[in-house]
Amino acid sequence: MKNQYFGDTRDLFKYDLVLEFLLQTGLKRFTFIPMLTQDEPSYSGGRTDHSKARAGTGRKELVDSLTACIKEGRRNIRELSWVIRSGAPTAGISVAIYAEDRLFTHEARRQYFGGIGFGLLERSVILVDPDIGLEVKSMRGREERYVTYDEVKLLYDRMDPRSILTVFQFIPRVKRLHYIQLLRARLARQVATGGEVCYVSDNQVALFALAKGSRSRHLVRSVIHGYAERYGLLCGPNEVDG
Repeated sequence: MKNQYFGDTRDLFKYDLVLEFLLQTGLKRFTFIPMLTQDEPSYSGGRTDHSKARAGTGRKELVDSLTACIKEGRRNIRELSWVIRSGAPTAGISVAIYAEDRLFTHEARRQYFGGIGFGLLERSVILVDPDIGLEVKSMRGREERYVTYDEVKLLYDRMDPRSILTVFQFIPRVKRLHYIQLLRARLARQVATGGEVCYVSDNQVALFALAKGSRSRHLVRSVIHGYAERYGLLCGPNEVDG
C-alpha cells in the first residue's frame, strides 16, 4: 500500500467489499492493516477514473468521497475513516488504521505484526493491504511488498470467530483463474484449516476472504457470491475449485 495510490479504483473495490461485509454481517469495526511503503514519485497516481472501475461503482457516497480525496490532494490513508463514514449508509461503524504513520519494512515485520492488539481482531472486518500480495519465491530484495502465509495465519489464529480477514492480491500476467485457485488452495491448506477461504476478482486484482466461525463462513460465501454477481466478477469457491 502506498499513499500515492490512495483512492484509486482498486481502493474503491477493496473498501466497497469491506463495507458490504460490515453491512451484511452486522459487524461494526473495520481494521485496516496497510503495510504502508514509501511513495515512488516517478510513478503516476494510478487508476483514478472511478467510472472505469469494475466494482464498487454502485455505492455513490463511497465513489464521491474517494474522488474528493484525489481532487483535493488528500491521498493519504489517514483519510480512510472519513471515507468509510461517508460511504456507509448506517451509523456506528468505526475504523481502526493500524500503524498509519509507520512505513512497513522487512526488517521490522515481526514487530509490526506482533504489535497488532487483540482488540483490533475482534468483531471486525480486517483488511491486510500489501503492495503486491502473498509471498512468492522471487520476492528477494522486495520482501516488504508482500505478506507471508505465516503472517496471515497469525492474524487468522488470533481473530475471534465472528471476524472476517481479507487479503489484497495483484494478479500477474498468467492464467488468472488458475492462479487465484492455487493461492486459495494454499491459504486453505496453510492458514484456514477447517475454515472458509473465498475470493472475488476483477481480473486485475483479487481479494481473499477468510472466516472460521460457522456463521461467518456462511456469511462470507453468501456476500462474496452476491457481490460477484452484481458486478460480473470472478468468485469462488464453486464447483470447479472446491
